[in-house]
Amino acid sequence: MKQNSNNRNIRAAIARALPKKLTVPMKEEFIYSQMGGENLDDTIGSISILLMIGAVLGAILVFYFLHSPLYALGAAVGIFFGGIILLRSMLSMFADSVAAKIEKVLPDMLLLMAANLRAGMIPENSFIASMKPEFGKLNYLLNKAAIETQAGKNFSEALLEMNDMTNSEFFKDSVRIISEGIRSGAELHLILENLASNLLQNESIRNDMRAQVKSYSLFIFIAATLAAPLLYGVSSFLIGILDQVGATTGGSTAATNLPSGTLGLFSGFTLPHISVTLVITVAIINVIITTASSALLGGILNTGKAKNGLKNVPVYVVIGIGIFLVVRFGVSTLFASSSLTSGVSGGF
Repeated sequence: MKQNSNNRNIRAAIARALPKKLTVPMKEEFIYSQMGGENLDDTIGSISILLMIGAVLGAILVFYFLHSPLYALGAAVGIFFGGIILLRSMLSMFADSVAAKIEKVLPDMLLLMAANLRAGMIPENSFIASMKPEFGKLNYLLNKAAIETQAGKNFSEALLEMNDMTNSEFFKDSVRIISEGIRSGAELHLILENLASNLLQNESIRNDMRAQVKSYSLFIFIAATLAAPLLYGVSSFLIGILDQVGATTGGSTAATNLPSGTLGLFSGFTLPHISVTLVITVAIINVIITTASSALLGGILNTGKAKNGLKNVPVYVVIGIGIFLVVRFGVSTLFASSSLTSGVSGGF
């Protein structure tokens, strides 16, 4: 037990040693996503230790292959802070997912609480009676507030403290309105019913907007993830053929051996030598950038937030690169009988 306590203290000390600008937002994301347990310093410290180990191993591998202390240091820093950025992005997506689940069942909870009030319950009891396991993530927040209320805290204050545990603006606004209604002595059941009606109406409008932008998202997906890699695959193969033609015809002498009247202004034009491997590398980089950008843009169109498209980035990138390589392989196979295609594959 003492050893475990010491380990927790070390992990917590590591978390406290990190910059506050880094740890405070991370703690908020853990809370919003309902993850990380009660001791967030311990959780962040454990993650930091794992990232440090990964950074050290990455630095050792880079130094072993490149024999450069500077590159090794850059790899260590990149792995550590890249891991933190990736973790925060994932936590942010989890938090948004939790918020969406809360907003989905919030109208049902409000209507149930309003029904309890109409049955003659006081607000505190109607709130506790509205707690149902079917509400999932929302029930977690309700349970926290109920515990605080039963421990003697003012009901309105316990309600407002739930706002610190989620990033759902609809939920926060609803809680503020309910709290103000309790303090002012208004007819709370009418407030709850109107809130539920407005939330359902807003959700209907949001669903209509999502349906309207689906066509735009599909067009972006087809253009960036399917059509662009296909064009890159074909064009990179054709550039390889041109490079092979220039090599077999003597490069710069090719233009001078043709009649000048045929070429006109382009009689002095020569084909530059372009490495096929370089062309393929640039094409793959462009495919990665295009597909990743399309995933982020899809997140903006569907949810209004680019970070919600991060989960689609690996899928889009894999599909784009896969199409690029399949197209190159298919075209090279189709023209395999031609002597022009020999050596065009460039190792891919």
